[in-house]
Amino acid sequence: QEVGVGAIVLVGVAVFLVGMFYLTGRSLRTGGISVDVMFESVAGLKQGDPVLVSGVKKGRVARVALERVKSVRVTLELSKDVAPRIDASAAVAAMDLFGAKFIDYNPGAREEKLASGRSISGTSTPDIAGVAQGVANRANELMENAANIVSDRLGEDIHNTLLVTQRAMSALSDMPEGPFIKQTTRTLQATERVMQRVDSMLGSGTGANVDSISRNLARLTEHLGHTTAALDTLLSRMNRGEGTLGRMASDTMMYHDLHELSVSLTKLLTDLQEHPDKYMKPGLIRVKLF
Repeated sequence: QEVGVGAIVLVGVAVFLVGMFYLTGRSLRTGGISVDVMFESVAGLKQGDPVLVSGVKKGRVARVALERVKSVRVTLELSKDVAPRIDASAAVAAMDLFGAKFIDYNPGAREEKLASGRSISGTSTPDIAGVAQGVANRANELMENAANIVSDRLGEDIHNTLLVTQRAMSALSDMPEGPFIKQTTRTLQATERVMQRVDSMLGSGTGANVDSISRNLARLTEHLGHTTAALDTLLSRMNRGEGTLGRMASDTMMYHDLHELSVSLTKLLTDLQEHPDKYMKPGLIRVKLF
């Protein structure tokens, strides 16, 4: 009976040891090699985590030790068939979404083997949590930048710009009803009436009434002189930038047309006074405008 109890105890101890080795990833077989890998951060790597080569388990993490800040020494137990070369590499990677880690190990392709006592420089690949943290940080930066762009000062500047634009559009819409436009329109209408009077007077007279026509033309010349002076005054105010038309000083087309009109009228009336026979025939008086 005592022998049976002892056998049960030994079997239990053996099962416990085998289970412990299995859970920690240790192998009951010996003859592997140990390699040290230096990491800045192991991101939750622990003893017993597997070492995979192209997805095949070829060892385990035997020891994780912090030497100093950003310097962690990880000892790997590897199979002899994946002995490290001088270009060997290792990286801490995530095995699943629950935080399990493993070592993604590459023994290298060079012929020269890694010298005994030399360590491998390891890296860490970003896991889901790291990527999410990076995205969150980037989102915070974007929100801060947006908050800085849409500031109170910028909003006020945009508001002022819209007000100025609205006033400019109102001024443009009211331009046809401005005082200078009305004055110019009246001046042109008066000039048209004067020309009609000249044509009527010259068309109804005769050759014997040349002196009367000359006196009338003199009065008309004086009236047109006043009209020309009014036009010159209006154009001077426009050139000084006064009123709505002054803002359009860069567009001199209207000024040019009015000036040409006054010069032509002056020349016509002067020529009429000096050479009336050019425009009149016996029995009929005509006016030629050119």
